[in-house]
Amino acid sequence: MDLGITIDINLGFFITVLCIFTTNVSSNSEGAVNKFVKVDYSNRSLKEVPKNLHVDINELILDQNDIQVIENGAFKNLSELFILTINNNKLNILQMNAFDGLFSLQVLEMAGNNIMLSMFTPKLFSFIANLTVLDVSRNMNSSDHGDLTIYPDVAFAELRKLENLSIDLAPFPIFGKGFMEMGKLRKLEFNHCQVRVLNNTMLKNFNSSVIFLYLSKCRHFVKVETGLLEPFPNLKVLDISETYMHPIQAFQLLKPLSHRTMEMINFHHVNDESIINESTYRYEVNVTAEMMKYLKTICVHVLDVSNNNIIDFENGSLLTMDSPECLRYISLSKNRFSLFNGHQLYNIKQFFARTRNLSRFDYSFIPLGFINYSHHLNYDISSFPPERIITLPSSIQVVQMSHIFHTGEPVLWEIQENTNISRFDVSFCQTVDQAKLLNGSEINYLDVTGIDSRVVFNTLHLHPLSKLTTLIMEHTNLYITNKMEENVFTYVLGTEKLDISNNFLWELRQNVFDNMTKLTYLNLSNNLFRTIPFAVTRLPNLKELDMTNNLLTNINSTFQDFFKGKGQGFKLYLDNNAFVCDCTNSDFILWLNHKPVTLDANGTYKCILQTSKESNTHHAALYFNYLYAGCNSKLWLKAVIGLFVTFIGIFFPFTLIYSFRWRISFYLYKRFRNNLEKGIAVNFKYDVFVFYPENDLPWIKYVLMPKLERKWGLQMCIQHRDFTVGKPIADEIADNIEQSRHIIFLVTSSFKHDTWGEYAIERAKYHHFSQNLQKIIVITKDLETEEIPHELAVLWKDIAFIEWPMNEKDLENTWNKLKLWLFLNQPN
Repeated sequence: MDLGITIDINLGFFITVLCIFTTNVSSNSEGAVNKFVKVDYSNRSLKEVPKNLHVDINELILDQNDIQVIENGAFKNLSELFILTINNNKLNILQMNAFDGLFSLQVLEMAGNNIMLSMFTPKLFSFIANLTVLDVSRNMNSSDHGDLTIYPDVAFAELRKLENLSIDLAPFPIFGKGFMEMGKLRKLEFNHCQVRVLNNTMLKNFNSSVIFLYLSKCRHFVKVETGLLEPFPNLKVLDISETYMHPIQAFQLLKPLSHRTMEMINFHHVNDESIINESTYRYEVNVTAEMMKYLKTICVHVLDVSNNNIIDFENGSLLTMDSPECLRYISLSKNRFSLFNGHQLYNIKQFFARTRNLSRFDYSFIPLGFINYSHHLNYDISSFPPERIITLPSSIQVVQMSHIFHTGEPVLWEIQENTNISRFDVSFCQTVDQAKLLNGSEINYLDVTGIDSRVVFNTLHLHPLSKLTTLIMEHTNLYITNKMEENVFTYVLGTEKLDISNNFLWELRQNVFDNMTKLTYLNLSNNLFRTIPFAVTRLPNLKELDMTNNLLTNINSTFQDFFKGKGQGFKLYLDNNAFVCDCTNSDFILWLNHKPVTLDANGTYKCILQTSKESNTHHAALYFNYLYAGCNSKLWLKAVIGLFVTFIGIFFPFTLIYSFRWRISFYLYKRFRNNLEKGIAVNFKYDVFVFYPENDLPWIKYVLMPKLERKWGLQMCIQHRDFTVGKPIADEIADNIEQSRHIIFLVTSSFKHDTWGEYAIERAKYHHFSQNLQKIIVITKDLETEEIPHELAVLWKDIAFIEWPMNEKDLENTWNKLKLWLFLNQPN
C-alpha cells in the first residue's frame, strides 16, 4: 500500500490533533507568544523518569531507554505536557498514581514495552482523561494470555475524549461494555495481532463513531464471521493487510458495508501458503462473481487486492463494479492472472472505459511466461486489431506495470489525448512492447528498464515527450542502439535526469546529448567506459555524473578542467573503477586530493601502484613525493633519447629511402589500397564464425546461439544453418571465415576427429595475419590444456582462450569475458 494514500486518508484525524495543539499556543497581554517546548531524552540508557523536569515542557520523549517502572507522581509538575512518548523501553509496572498531574496530556505512546493489561486501572487513566491519542501496542507476549483475554473496559471508559487507540489483539479477546464510553473514538488499530477467531460479537461494544479500522499482520489463519463489522456502519477505512484469513473470507467480511462509500479497502496479502494446512481453502484463488457480490456495491476510492495468488477471475467479477467512477487507485500486483486474453482482456478494456476518475493503476510482478523477443521486435503496430488495444483512462496519473512476463499476442497500450501522466513505470514489463501516445499527452517520469532499446525507440510510439523530466533506461541493451542510431535521445530533449547504467556501453557518440540543455543528472555507471565520454562536456547544466563501476584508469586534464569549472556544487561519483597510481596519472592524484568537486567515497578510490600493489588515491597523495620521486628524474634521459632519435631521423632517411625505394613504393601502394577499401565501407557479413565438431551441435544451438544472437544481437555463421547446400565445404569454410569479423573454435574431445578442423585453423591463421580477422577465440570444454590441438597451440599468443567452467557459479564471469572480447573491437 502506498504511503501517500494512507497519509491522505488520515489527514482529517491529524488536522484534528493539530488543532488541539494550536489552541494551546496563546499570547500574553504584551503580544508575546508562548513557545512549544520539546525535550528529547531518547537513547540515554535511563533507568527511571528524570527528576526535576521543567514545568513548562510541552513534549517529552523518553524512547529507547531502559525504564521499567513509572512511579507515583513521576510527572506531577508537568501540567503543560501535551505529548509523552515512552516507546521501546522495558516498562512493566505503572504505579496507581503514575500519571498524576498530567491533566493536559493529549498524546501518550507506550508501544514496545512489557505492560500487562492488568496495569491499566480506572484511577491510572483518571489523571489523563483528556487524552485523544493512546498507543499501547506491541506489549503483549505470546505467553501472557490464557484461553480468553479480558480487556479492562472499566479503565478505558475513563478515556471519553479518546480519538485514536492502538492496542494489541490477543488470540481470544473480550471487550466489555466500558469501551462503548469512548464516544469520540475514530481510529481503532490492533497491532501485534495474535487473534485466531474474528466473531460477530468481538467488536460489538465499540462505539459506531469508529471510521478507521486497522486489523493487520495477524499471521496465523483467522476464522472470520460475516457480522464482524456490523458495529461500524460509518467505516471509511478497512485495512486487514497481511491478516491471513483468505480472500474468500475477506470479501464476505464486507457484507455489512454493502452500498456504502469508503475511502480505502486494503486486502493486501490476506492469502498465504502457510495457512493451507490450517484451513479448507486452496492457495490458488479464482475470483468469482459470488465472492464480489458485496464489494461490487461499495463506492470505494482505494482498493488493494495485491499479493493474494489470484490466478484467474470470472467474467464480470473482479473488475466489474456498480460504481467504477469512485475508484481513484487500484492495486492488482503480485498475483498470477493475465489481463491480455479472452474475457480478462474484455473486462480490463471495459474497466478503463468506466473508471473515469482512476488516477493510479498498479499491476506489477506478474509471472505469466517468457517472451519471444524476435516476435515482438518485428510486430507491425498498424496491424493491431481493435480488440487488442487497451486504452488507459484520461484521468490516469500513475501507471505501475513492472516485472510482467507473458506469452502470446501482444497488446497495444494507448494513452488518450491530453493525458498528463506523472509516472509511467514499465520496467522489466514484457507486455508494454507496443504503446502509442496520442496528441497532447505527456509523461513526466518514464522507466523502461529491462525493455530492449530497439523496442523503446522503434515500436513504442511515446514521442515526442516535451515534459519528460526523468528517463530510466537500465538493462536495455543500449549498446546496440548506440551503434545504429545517430541520436537516440532526439525526442526527450527536455529530460533533467537520465539513467543509462548497466548497458555494456564503452563509448558514446559526441553528439548523443546535443540540445539536452536541461539535463542535470546523468548515470553512466556499470558500463565499460575506459574514459569519460566527450559527449558529457556538451551538457551545459550538468550537476551530477555517476561513473561508478566502469573501467576508468584516470581522468585526463581536459575533464579535470571541465569538472573544476563546475565548482563544489557539482557531484561526481567514481568508485569501483580501475584507477592506476603511476607517473602518467600524477596530475589526476593531485586533482583528486584538492577535491575541486563533490566526490563520492570522500574522494578516496582504490588504485594500482607502479609496483602492482593495491593502494588508494588518498595514500598516493599523502606520500606523493615518495611515490612519484622518480618520475621527473628521467627527464634528462628523455632529452638525450629525443636528440638521438632526431639525429637518426634526419641523417638516415635519405639513405633508407634510396636503398629501399622499390619496397617503399610497393608498401605505400598496398596501404593506399587498404585505405581505399576501408573508405568504401567493406563490411563483414557475419559478426562471428563458429567452428565446432558435429557432436557438439546441441551446445551451439541451445547454449551459444541464444546468448550471442538473441541476447547480444550478433550475427553468427554456423555450418548446419548457413552453409550453401551443394557447394564444396572447403570453399564454404574459406568464404565464411573471410566474411566474419571474429572466429570461435569450440574444442572438445571430438575436435581432433573432425576432418575439417585443421583446414579451418589454417584459414583462420591466414585471415588473422592478413588483418582481416580481428579475434580468434578458442573455447575448450571438458578438455585439459595439454589436449589442445598442436595447430592451435602454436597460435597461443594470438588467440583469446576461454576454458568453459564446470561450475555454474563461474558462468557469468565467462560470459562477460566472451562479450568483452567480441564487442570491444566492434566498429562504430
